[in-house]
Amino acid sequence: MILVVAAVYLSSIGIRRPLGPLAIAILALAALYALWTLLAKPYETMPGTRFQAATLLADAAFITLWCKATGGPASEFWTLYLIAVIAVAMRFDLLETMAAALGLSVLYVLVMSVSGGLPRTSLLARPPLMLITGFAVGVLARERRLDERQREALARIAEESSAALAEEQALVARLRQVDLAKTEFVAVASHEFRTPLAAILGVVSTLRAHGDELEPGVRAELLDGAAVQAERLARLVDDLLTVSRIEDGALPLELQPVHPQRLIYEAVQASGTADVVSIKTGGVERVVCDADRIVRVLTNLLDNARKYSPPGGTIFVAMSEDEGAVTFSVRDEGPGVPAAHREEIFERFRRLMDGSQKPGAGLGLYISRCLVEAHGGEIGVREGQGGGAEFVFTLPKGPVGRVLLTPEPAGDPASVG
Repeated sequence: MILVVAAVYLSSIGIRRPLGPLAIAILALAALYALWTLLAKPYETMPGTRFQAATLLADAAFITLWCKATGGPASEFWTLYLIAVIAVAMRFDLLETMAAALGLSVLYVLVMSVSGGLPRTSLLARPPLMLITGFAVGVLARERRLDERQREALARIAEESSAALAEEQALVARLRQVDLAKTEFVAVASHEFRTPLAAILGVVSTLRAHGDELEPGVRAELLDGAAVQAERLARLVDDLLTVSRIEDGALPLELQPVHPQRLIYEAVQASGTADVVSIKTGGVERVVCDADRIVRVLTNLLDNARKYSPPGGTIFVAMSEDEGAVTFSVRDEGPGVPAAHREEIFERFRRLMDGSQKPGAGLGLYISRCLVEAHGGEIGVREGQGGGAEFVFTLPKGPVGRVLLTPEPAGDPASVG
């Protein structure tokens, strides 16, 4: 507004009389007000509507004073009221703009009447022009606001549609991943079932056809072999069921204080490694966990260590504790795990193919990781002292309670070459 006044005044130098002291004082005061508004930024602390109303009142006051100081009823600067009406339309809607136009018209008529009265022609032209301007720009303001609301509504719809589409795409990707995982699950299960079933069927067929002709020692050896394959088949079925429950989030944990020697003893008995294991409990007397699940983890690690240990090799089991966690470690004297594959072997159906064709479905370490993480712990593998692989997992010292194992997205099922 100040720039408009200055431009109009400078363009009229030589045509109209110079400004008086009062007009210069009003212009300077308006300039100070504008500078304060820019520097103090009161619009950042005042509510938007209050600030806009306050600026409208200030503009009306400065325009009125300026008109009085530059000729009163004869001042050409009355058109600044029209600019003020347009400014209101840019901030408010039709009703507010019409109210502002009416208020400015009344203010102008009253002030100019006190200052000497408006000529009849000005009275009939200027206030109606303010009202007409208010109505016109108010209608435009309403249309603009309606367009803004429509654009905002369309933007919200587009954003919601985009979010819904992203969710659907994520769901489709997840379903494809689940379908691929199920296909791989069935393929691996079928392959792993085939070997023990074939061995058991071979023993049954041999005993059926030649059982009476076989020596007792040979018959007992065949039955022992069938029993081993049956146990392998049972473990495989148990592993597959455990994986299914893990991925369905339906594997509860019963956390209770347990003596660690009990966990290790049961795992050693289940894995059949009593003759090759060396145990150091490190003075740990109590660990809070689901005993059956942690025995399962230790059994898997002992089975894995025995599988990759050389003949006559020793498996070392150790425990330690600090203020926040209990640490278990199982170390073998085998070839170890290459650093590039130490994360991958804990994924489902991942196996380290080293040419030895070790039996297994690649589920033991995946199940172990899920069970340890369900306890709030961590599991990993590193190079053991003197070679071999050392599997280490931690269990936090937490409150006794009941938690539910939640599944994590499975990695892409594949074999490590």
